[in-house]
Order: sequence, then structure tokens, then C-alpha cells
Amino acid sequence: MTTSDEASDCKLPLGFTGEVVAMVSYTSLGIIGSLGNIFVILAIYRTPTLRNVCGILIANVAVSDLIMTAVVMPLVVFVLIQGFLDKCIYQTPIFVVLIIALFSAGSSLLTLTNLSVDRCFAICRPMKHKTIVTLTKAKILIAKTWIESLILPILETFYRESTIAKFLQTIGVVYCYSIIVISGIFTIRNVRANSRQIRSLHQDQGASRLTADLTQRNKQVAKTIALVVFLFTLCWIPIAFIISIEIDADRNGRIYFWFATLGLANSTVNPWIYFYRQPNYRKALKSLLGCKQGTSNAVVQVQNRNATQGTKLSR
Repeated sequence: MTTSDEASDCKLPLGFTGEVVAMVSYTSLGIIGSLGNIFVILAIYRTPTLRNVCGILIANVAVSDLIMTAVVMPLVVFVLIQGFLDKCIYQTPIFVVLIIALFSAGSSLLTLTNLSVDRCFAICRPMKHKTIVTLTKAKILIAKTWIESLILPILETFYRESTIAKFLQTIGVVYCYSIIVISGIFTIRNVRANSRQIRSLHQDQGASRLTADLTQRNKQVAKTIALVVFLFTLCWIPIAFIISIEIDADRNGRIYFWFATLGLANSTVNPWIYFYRQPNYRKALKSLLGCKQGTSNAVVQVQNRNATQGTKLSR
């Protein structure tokens, strides 16, 4: 009896097939996600045009996601391997996974909230945004975000399963999503109200055209951030719901594990959304990977343009 209890304490309740599938899944998600998040961080770092307020906030989300894919997921694989060994270290890695996951998820949610507000401000008041929102202020906001992200791990460590801890966690999540929703509503209303004006501005020259282009770029980025927020919510709602209704974790261990896996998988998906949705990020990735085709085409176009101008001058 003791032997079986010890064995069960060293294993997640997944069964042999489930453990194998979980190890393959977490290994794949960890590698793909880590590469994607590293690419995002390096692309922003090495591309001056991406090192703006929105860019460093996106880089901060990538850092949070990298913690998930490069630290949390390998730890989960380590826990899964324990089930195949005679001696195991189980409870400590599980607790470390929980604490780091809460820290990373909290940072992601807070940064996505800041991104939603930033894009709303950039679309509704583009000129004021360029003068008021600076890189220095954004860096201070990021530092504040990481400090606030410690709240969830501290509550889980010292006040686990207490009513106050659950209340504060709920209030924090509701507060963030309220800001995200309100920012989204203002953004949509502003985009709809100015859609005709933007089309007319595209027909003009000079500052009006620049304003239209700026608004269009901000709108595209806002759609990308909205997609990231939607997928973040979609991935984390199942495990959040299961925890909120307090079902028996021992009897429903598989449900807990796979719903938690869905939440963690969000950190793998996020970086590739930026590359899929944003042309400037795709261009930066190609440059990072040494793809010179885009640069060559641009050089050819410039050479052709110069040749055409030279022909006109000679005439």
C-alpha cells in the first residue's frame, strides 16, 4: 500500500499514454515557443523602427512568454519524467511551476492591459500620443508591471486558498479585463467615426496623408493586440473556470492538467501572431535570419528609380 501511494505521489494522474503525449507536447511547445519569443525580442532589439513604446511592450510580453516556454515547460517535463524513476522530487517542482506560471501570466495580463490602453490612445489621439507617451515612461511602466506581477505568487505562497487571496486575485483580473474592454470600445468607436475621414485623407498630400497612414498602422497593430488578448482569454478561461468552481483536483487531475496545458500553450502562440499579422515584424525576422531577398528587391527598386530619374535629367 505504501509503495503504491509513493508511486502515485511521483506521477501526474495521466496514465502512461498521457504522460508520453504530455512530454512530447511540452517539449515541442517549449522549443517552438522559446524560439518564437527569442525571435520577437531580438527583432525588436535589432530594428530601430520597432523600438517604440508599442514595441517594447510587445517585447515585455515576449519576455513573460519566454519564462513560460523556457522555464515552466521544461520543469513540467522534469516532473513528468519523475514518474519513470525509482526516486522522485515531485512536490517542490510542482509548486515552483505554479509560482512562476502565476508570475508570468500576471505580467502578461498587465502588459496586455497596458498595450490595449496604449493602442486606444494612439488611435483616438495620435498626435498627443506621440508627444506624451515616451520610451522612458514606458520603461517605468514595465518595471511597475513586474513588481505588481509578484502579487499573485506572494498570495499563493503565504495565503494559499484563503478567501482574501481569492478575492484579490478575482478583483485584479476583473480590473484588467474591464480596462481592456473599455479601451476596445473606445478604439472601435473612434475607428468607425473616422473611417470616412481616413479615406479622404489618403487622397491628400503632406501632413494629412501622414496622419492617415499613422492611423492606419495604429489600427492594424490594435487588431493584432486584440487578437492576442482574445487568444490569451480563450486559453486561460478553462483552467480559471475549473479553479473557481473548486472541483476535486485529485479526482479530476487530467482535466486540471490539460486545461493548464492550454493556458501555457498561449505563450507559444503569441510570438508567431506578431510575425503573421505584422509586415514590419516579418521583415525584421527575415533580416534576423539572414534572408536578403527583401533587401535586394528594395535595392533594385532604388537603382531603377535612380536610373529613371537620371534618364529624365539627361533629356
